[in-house]
Amino acid sequence: MLAGAGPVKAIIGAGEQRWEGWTPTQQSELNLLDPLSFATFFGSRRADAFLCEHVWEHLTVEEGQCAARLVFESLRPGGFLRVAVPDGHHPDPTYLARVAVNGPGPAHDHRVLYTIETFVPVFTQAGFDVRPLEWWDAAGTFHHTDWRVDDGPVYRTRLLDRRNAEWRAGKGEPGFTSLLLDAVKPGPP
Repeated sequence: MLAGAGPVKAIIGAGEQRWEGWTPTQQSELNLLDPLSFATFFGSRRADAFLCEHVWEHLTVEEGQCAARLVFESLRPGGFLRVAVPDGHHPDPTYLARVAVNGPGPAHDHRVLYTIETFVPVFTQAGFDVRPLEWWDAAGTFHHTDWRVDDGPVYRTRLLDRRNAEWRAGKGEPGFTSLLLDAVKPGPP
């Protein structure tokens, strides 16, 4: 259970990821498919924000929809989930091979490869207002909106991933990016 007062910001499936002001969690303490783990972890509190980087693709579409509803119920009104997954519209065949369903290495248990058209509905069906932040479209064009790293850092993005340094300097194409969304629970904070 969470201790202390102040904003509740949790990283779901943090692995080795650590960001100042965020509580890292692993599947054993906060399981996207287990409402009891959320009840035990949060008690009567509600989260202000969640970060979840490259986890949703390890769930089936149906599990992802259930997880979205669980996160929605665990957020306070005005709270948000910043979520990133591999982008199925990425134009680089090498990227797509690395993140493919049942792919190599960490992708061995990927269950779905989302696109902007398939990922947004996972969250809107749960009641979220969705704001796409970074994504590729079906024509191979990269889109992004301004977003603040301070609100929730996600490493595998155009802003933070070292593989995008040349692109940020105005050279070449983005290297490793993610389909990145903010899913916001409606209501005043």
